[in-house]
Amino acid sequence: MSGTSGVVAPGPLRADVVVVGAGLTGTVTALLLAEGGANVTVLDAGTARGTTTARSTGKLSVLQGTRLARVAKHGDEVLRAYVAANFAGIGWLRRTLEDLDVPVENRDDITVATAAEHVPDVDAVLEACSRQGLAAEWEEHPPVPEPAFGAVRLPGQAQVDPLRMLSALRSRLRARGVRVHDGVRVRQVRRSSSGVALRTTRGTVLADRVVLATGVPPGRLGGLFLRLEAGRTYLTSWELADRSALPAGFAETMSITAGSPVRSLRTSGNLVVVGGEGHAVGREASPAARVAALDEWARAHLPVGVRRHAWSAQDYRSDTDLPLVGPAVPGDDRVLVATGYDKWGLTNGAAAGLALAGRILGDPVEWGPLLEPWARPPRPRAATAVTFAEQAKGWACAVTMPSGRPPKGTTARVSRVCPHLGGLVTWNDQEQSWDCPVHGSRFGPDGALLEGPATEGLRPR
Repeated sequence: MSGTSGVVAPGPLRADVVVVGAGLTGTVTALLLAEGGANVTVLDAGTARGTTTARSTGKLSVLQGTRLARVAKHGDEVLRAYVAANFAGIGWLRRTLEDLDVPVENRDDITVATAAEHVPDVDAVLEACSRQGLAAEWEEHPPVPEPAFGAVRLPGQAQVDPLRMLSALRSRLRARGVRVHDGVRVRQVRRSSSGVALRTTRGTVLADRVVLATGVPPGRLGGLFLRLEAGRTYLTSWELADRSALPAGFAETMSITAGSPVRSLRTSGNLVVVGGEGHAVGREASPAARVAALDEWARAHLPVGVRRHAWSAQDYRSDTDLPLVGPAVPGDDRVLVATGYDKWGLTNGAAAGLALAGRILGDPVEWGPLLEPWARPPRPRAATAVTFAEQAKGWACAVTMPSGRPPKGTTARVSRVCPHLGGLVTWNDQEQSWDCPVHGSRFGPDGALLEGPATEGLRPR
């Protein structure tokens, strides 16, 4: 197998630890392991630009919309661990990015109630902050571009260019002598008494331990895909036509609404980034209409001119509303995972890297055990029933094996049956992809695998 280092290894590639996924979680984990003396190899199915990290909003925040209120339902001990993990993540990023000359802009983060029915949710966030001694405060008139019923403000948070951050961290990783192999997709993870064997698109890779930092583990390992719901969020960036028309103090903050429709906002230079309109993967009739809704809102509420870009990102929410960081299978440290960030992957991703590297190097973090996948039993939710209904719909088509071709563009006809567990994929008119509504696998117009737990593409018909 050859990688970006240009080295060709005879026979199977071997390493103490193989990290699969070169987004923020995988890169931080690999960097810390290398600094701790481990022999590390990194595999990634794409490139840095295609990672969820690079496509994120770039917010470094502990406040995280209403998530602290949801985490607080697990009790003070778990909430304390979650807050400590995120402070550890943001602290590590600040120190490291300063050393790498990557700008980090200080911002206060605001969670906003834009309707009266959202005020109790924001109150719950403020209460969770108070229980943990965070310097959050209620703000009656937050600097946002639409009427608000109040907000919670947490000072001292930050924002960063996510692609610049990731590129700098990957450069340091390579400078430490770590081989990073882009364009290598893992097809199978097989555990044995001697370690772990990975079957990839470029051959076999052997390791003592494997870290799967891929959003969702490939295949069916540990059944964790059953505990995750895949969601997509849309973002647009706009040139500001008149900065003076922004609400006073808007440019010094970043904000997100507490209820639907979600609007995530921040500025960067003369640009404003608008995010929201999230939905479960494969269950939206027209994702393009979601982006159109963002466009309409931005033009109505902000002094914007030309729209520069529109993009989306995929992330996963766990059945416990907590990240899942630790063994993929209970009691087995040979394969470790990190997922379930639910749109807050920068601070959580850095924290996961600290936890995973510490576990492997024998220096575990104090808050790590409470965030392990099996620290508490799975908790079926209403979304679980919807997932099973989508699964049953796919199985009902197992005999007919429906096929389809995209409405525009390629003439390729592919099977619409997802190779992961037989879900029936739907067409995404915004990103020109086939999306599975069961566990979030996505495929190109020609059936080529893009992301998700599937390990093969759609079959040609």
